[in-house]
Amino acid sequence: MADKRRKPIVDPRAAERRRSLFMKIGAGVAIVVIAVIVAVAVILTNKSSTGDATAPSVATNSSFRVTTAPKGTTPPVTVQIYEDFQCPVCKQFEQVYSDALTQVRSNPKVAIDYQPVAILDRMSSTNYSTRAANASACVAEATKGADNFAIWLKFHNILYANQPEENGSGLTDDQLADFANQAGAPNVKECISDGQFKNWVGQETTASQVQGTPTVKINGQDFNIQLGPDAFLAQINQAAGTAQ
Repeated sequence: MADKRRKPIVDPRAAERRRSLFMKIGAGVAIVVIAVIVAVAVILTNKSSTGDATAPSVATNSSFRVTTAPKGTTPPVTVQIYEDFQCPVCKQFEQVYSDALTQVRSNPKVAIDYQPVAILDRMSSTNYSTRAANASACVAEATKGADNFAIWLKFHNILYANQPEENGSGLTDDQLADFANQAGAPNVKECISDGQFKNWVGQETTASQVQGTPTVKINGQDFNIQLGPDAFLAQINQAAGTAQ
């Protein structure tokens, strides 16, 4: 006996609408998946290239502050020095202004904020500016118990005394670690070789917006180093209210 049950009638238009809806949903899901993959890739790429900008716990306003001011007090005068350890003019500044800087560092009304930056990485084949600035941060962090940056300052001076020629490879990480030991720092070889603070150096270099080194500021105002050490001391004394 023939099956008299009627087969359901399929509306071709409704089927087409469902097919179109499924295609749109599938396309939407694919777009979301692709967007997520791209976002994750960007995040991972950025993290691998810049990493976490771990800052030294001893940094004051992104600088290493050398002062004889009583602990817990804020000196009325701040001398900000932006320097690049690959910069020949920075080395000359340290030599010409040596006596003046020594006087300033002994004045409890003044703080010298040294901020190593890395604007001359292109002048070496190994990004020496960044590596040297990172090494200085390693020394500062490793000797924070001293609470006076005396060891950091010795390392700072050793780097200038042994400044490599431009367009070379710069000092090796092992040499930087050896100089740190000579200055009195504990073993910072791993910190130096791992570049523990290199991303912080890069971040602060960009934030500083300095176009050249050394850049010197007295209470935020640019000081023209061509004026010489006497003018440098006179402006600081005036700012500190100790002009004779």
